[in-house]
Amino acid sequence: MEENDIRVECACGQAKLTLFGAPKTTMLCACRDCQKASGTDHTALALWADEQLEFEGDTTSYATEADSGATVHRHRCARCGTPVFGTSSRLKGHRLIPLGLLGDAANDLPPKSMIFSRTKFEWDHTSDGLAQYPTYRDN
Repeated sequence: MEENDIRVECACGQAKLTLFGAPKTTMLCACRDCQKASGTDHTALALWADEQLEFEGDTTSYATEADSGATVHRHRCARCGTPVFGTSSRLKGHRLIPLGLLGDAANDLPPKSMIFSRTKFEWDHTSDGLAQYPTYRDN
């Protein structure tokens, strides 16, 4: 492992993830699906290319169709249910890693933007000062 690599595990230690180098981006997502999955206004995510990570352990997953038409698969530890990663048909070759899984390493990866800001709750000011996109980013 290099100095910037991150090694994390779920709450019970069964699912382990090693992340190599910096993520492509970090973001908050306030789409209705992320609100339901997180139980709050948004999820906080980092995007790593598949070749930048190693995963070991077992997960259970479920798929949902997002408002955009993309299919999102959310993977959780098969034993304790900790969210471990997600995939999207819109982001082939990448995985969405919940920033909360990273522990203290998340302090070095603040979100850069909020996507699906059109459905964020008025009381949540977490994204104040971040670039806001009503749906996906423009690139």
